[in-house]
Amino acid sequence: MKIPLLILVLLLGGCAYQSPPARFFVLSPQAEVSPTAHSDLLLGVGPVNLADYLDRNQIVRRDTEVRLRMDEFNRWAGDHGKNITAVLAENLARSLGADGVLAYPWASSLDLDYQVVVDIKRFDAGPDNLVVLEAQWQLLREPRQLLRLQRSHIEIRAADNSHEAQVEAQSQALAELGKAIAAAVQAAESS
Repeated sequence: MKIPLLILVLLLGGCAYQSPPARFFVLSPQAEVSPTAHSDLLLGVGPVNLADYLDRNQIVRRDTEVRLRMDEFNRWAGDHGKNITAVLAENLARSLGADGVLAYPWASSLDLDYQVVVDIKRFDAGPDNLVVLEAQWQLLREPRQLLRLQRSHIEIRAADNSHEAQVEAQSQALAELGKAIAAAVQAAESS
Protein backbone atom coordinates (compact mmCIF):
# COMPACT_ATOMS: atom_id res chain seq x y z
CA MET A 1 0.00 0.00 0.00
CA LYS A 2 2.92 2.36 0.68
CA ILE A 3 4.40 1.95 -2.81
CA PRO A 4 1.26 3.08 -4.73
CA LEU A 5 0.92 6.01 -2.32
CA LEU A 6 4.57 6.96 -2.93
CA ILE A 7 4.04 6.77 -6.70
CA LEU A 8 0.93 8.96 -6.41
CA VAL A 9 2.83 11.56 -4.36
CA LEU A 10 5.68 11.59 -6.92
CA LEU A 11 3.26 11.96 -9.82
CA LEU A 12 1.40 14.82 -8.14
CA GLY A 13 4.70 16.51 -7.29
CA GLY A 14 5.76 16.20 -10.93
CA CYS A 15 2.53 17.80 -12.09
CA ALA A 16 3.10 20.75 -9.77
CA TYR A 17 6.38 21.61 -11.55
CA GLN A 18 5.89 23.77 -14.60
CA SER A 19 8.62 24.46 -17.08
CA PRO A 20 9.17 28.10 -18.03
CA PRO A 21 7.00 29.28 -20.92
CA ALA A 22 8.63 29.29 -24.34
CA ARG A 23 9.28 32.69 -25.92
CA PHE A 24 9.42 33.15 -29.67
CA PHE A 25 11.44 35.71 -31.64
CA VAL A 26 11.76 36.97 -35.22
CA LEU A 27 14.39 39.07 -36.91
CA SER A 28 13.13 42.34 -38.35
CA PRO A 29 14.24 44.69 -41.15
CA GLN A 30 16.27 47.66 -39.93
CA ALA A 31 17.47 49.38 -43.12
CA GLU A 32 16.36 52.90 -43.91
CA VAL A 33 14.49 53.60 -47.13
CA SER A 34 16.75 55.01 -49.83
CA PRO A 35 15.80 58.35 -51.38
CA THR A 36 16.96 57.08 -54.78
CA ALA A 37 14.83 54.47 -56.47
CA HIS A 38 15.78 51.57 -58.71
CA SER A 39 12.23 50.92 -59.84
CA ASP A 40 13.07 48.58 -62.71
CA LEU A 41 15.61 46.46 -60.81
CA LEU A 42 14.83 42.76 -60.32
CA LEU A 43 17.05 41.19 -57.64
CA GLY A 44 16.77 37.67 -56.25
CA VAL A 45 18.00 37.09 -52.67
CA GLY A 46 18.98 33.51 -52.01
CA PRO A 47 19.49 30.84 -51.43
CA VAL A 48 20.80 31.79 -47.99
CA ASN A 49 22.65 28.81 -46.54
CA LEU A 50 23.14 28.53 -42.77
CA ALA A 51 25.91 26.77 -40.89
CA ASP A 52 24.49 23.52 -39.50
CA TYR A 53 24.54 24.74 -35.89
CA LEU A 54 22.25 27.66 -36.83
CA ASP A 55 19.68 25.62 -38.76
CA ARG A 56 17.43 24.93 -35.76
CA ASN A 57 14.54 26.40 -33.79
CA GLN A 58 16.52 27.24 -30.65
CA ILE A 59 18.36 30.55 -30.32
CA VAL A 60 22.08 29.87 -30.16
CA ARG A 61 24.52 31.60 -27.82
CA ARG A 62 28.25 31.10 -27.70
CA ASP A 63 29.73 30.36 -24.25
CA THR A 64 33.29 30.13 -25.60
CA GLU A 65 34.84 29.92 -29.05
CA VAL A 66 34.20 26.17 -29.05
CA ARG A 67 31.11 25.71 -26.86
CA LEU A 68 27.58 26.66 -27.86
CA ARG A 69 24.36 26.77 -25.87
CA MET A 70 20.98 26.02 -27.47
CA ASP A 71 18.12 27.54 -25.51
CA GLU A 72 15.05 25.30 -25.35
CA PHE A 73 12.74 28.05 -24.09
CA ASN A 74 13.85 30.89 -26.39
CA ARG A 75 13.14 29.94 -29.97
CA TRP A 76 12.74 31.30 -33.46
CA ALA A 77 9.11 31.74 -34.46
CA GLY A 78 9.24 29.74 -37.66
CA ASP A 79 11.98 28.72 -40.06
CA HIS A 80 15.13 30.65 -39.09
CA GLY A 81 16.65 30.45 -42.58
CA LYS A 82 13.48 31.75 -44.25
CA ASN A 83 13.29 34.60 -41.72
CA ILE A 84 16.91 35.60 -42.46
CA THR A 85 16.25 35.49 -46.22
CA ALA A 86 13.05 37.56 -45.95
CA VAL A 87 14.66 40.18 -43.68
CA LEU A 88 17.74 40.47 -45.90
CA ALA A 89 15.49 40.88 -48.97
CA GLU A 90 13.46 43.60 -47.23
CA ASN A 91 16.63 45.39 -46.10
CA LEU A 92 17.91 45.32 -49.70
CA ALA A 93 14.57 46.57 -51.05
CA ARG A 94 14.70 49.50 -48.64
CA SER A 95 18.39 50.28 -49.24
CA LEU A 96 17.98 50.18 -53.02
CA GLY A 97 14.57 51.80 -53.16
CA ALA A 98 13.41 48.85 -55.25
CA ASP A 99 10.14 46.95 -55.25
CA GLY A 100 11.60 44.12 -57.34
CA VAL A 101 13.60 42.40 -54.61
CA LEU A 102 12.48 38.80 -54.22
CA ALA A 103 13.28 36.26 -51.51
CA TYR A 104 14.25 32.76 -52.66
CA PRO A 105 12.54 30.80 -54.12
CA TRP A 106 11.01 32.78 -56.97
CA ALA A 107 9.33 31.76 -60.22
CA SER A 108 11.81 30.25 -62.67
CA SER A 109 10.21 32.26 -65.48
CA LEU A 110 11.46 35.54 -64.01
CA ASP A 111 14.35 37.21 -65.79
CA LEU A 112 16.40 38.55 -62.85
CA ASP A 113 18.94 41.33 -63.25
CA TYR A 114 21.00 40.09 -60.28
CA GLN A 115 21.04 37.34 -57.71
CA VAL A 116 22.80 37.33 -54.37
CA VAL A 117 23.73 33.99 -52.78
CA VAL A 118 24.75 34.04 -49.11
CA ASP A 119 26.54 31.47 -46.94
CA ILE A 120 26.29 32.35 -43.25
CA LYS A 121 29.18 30.80 -41.33
CA ARG A 122 28.47 32.37 -37.92
CA PHE A 123 25.52 34.31 -36.52
CA ASP A 124 25.35 34.25 -32.72
CA ALA A 125 26.13 36.23 -29.57
CA GLY A 126 29.05 35.60 -27.25
CA PRO A 127 29.30 35.96 -23.49
CA ASP A 128 30.27 39.63 -23.91
CA ASN A 129 26.95 40.34 -25.73
CA LEU A 130 28.80 40.76 -29.02
CA VAL A 131 26.76 39.51 -31.96
CA VAL A 132 28.97 38.28 -34.80
CA LEU A 133 27.74 37.74 -38.35
CA GLU A 134 30.24 36.09 -40.68
CA ALA A 135 29.02 35.56 -44.21
CA GLN A 136 30.38 34.98 -47.66
CA TRP A 137 28.22 36.29 -50.47
CA GLN A 138 28.20 36.29 -54.24
CA LEU A 139 26.61 38.87 -56.46
CA LEU A 140 25.67 37.33 -59.80
CA ARG A 141 24.42 38.98 -62.95
CA GLU A 142 22.04 36.63 -64.63
CA PRO A 143 22.72 34.26 -66.29
CA ARG A 144 25.20 33.24 -63.56
CA GLN A 145 28.02 35.70 -64.21
CA LEU A 146 29.96 36.31 -60.99
CA LEU A 147 30.34 40.06 -60.39
CA ARG A 148 31.54 39.98 -56.81
CA LEU A 149 32.61 37.46 -54.19
CA GLN A 150 33.04 38.93 -50.73
CA ARG A 151 33.33 37.96 -47.07
CA SER A 152 31.63 40.18 -44.52
CA HIS A 153 32.44 40.20 -40.81
CA ILE A 154 29.99 42.31 -38.84
CA GLU A 155 29.98 42.87 -35.08
CA ILE A 156 27.14 44.54 -33.17
CA ARG A 157 27.09 44.78 -29.39
CA ALA A 158 23.71 43.87 -27.89
CA ALA A 159 22.30 46.27 -25.27
CA ASP A 160 22.35 43.54 -22.62
CA ASN A 161 22.48 39.74 -22.34
CA SER A 162 18.76 39.15 -22.91
CA HIS A 163 17.58 37.15 -25.88
CA GLU A 164 15.51 40.12 -27.04
CA ALA A 165 18.62 42.33 -27.14
CA GLN A 166 20.52 39.59 -28.99
CA VAL A 167 17.81 39.29 -31.66
CA GLU A 168 17.68 43.09 -32.03
CA ALA A 169 21.47 43.17 -32.55
CA GLN A 170 21.21 40.30 -35.04
CA SER A 171 18.60 42.30 -36.97
CA GLN A 172 21.01 45.26 -37.04
CA ALA A 173 23.81 43.00 -38.28
CA LEU A 174 21.60 41.80 -41.15
CA ALA A 175 20.91 45.45 -42.03
CA GLU A 176 24.68 46.07 -42.21
CA LEU A 177 25.11 43.05 -44.47
CA GLY A 178 22.29 44.41 -46.64
CA LYS A 179 24.09 47.77 -46.94
CA ALA A 180 27.26 46.06 -48.19
CA ILE A 181 25.34 44.04 -50.76
CA ALA A 182 23.29 47.09 -51.83
CA ALA A 183 26.51 49.05 -52.43
CA ALA A 184 27.76 46.24 -54.68
CA VAL A 185 24.47 46.21 -56.63
CA GLN A 186 24.60 50.00 -57.05
CA ALA A 187 28.20 49.78 -58.28
CA ALA A 188 27.17 47.12 -60.81
CA GLU A 189 24.25 49.27 -61.96
CA SER A 190 26.46 52.30 -62.54
CA SER A 191 29.17 50.43 -64.45
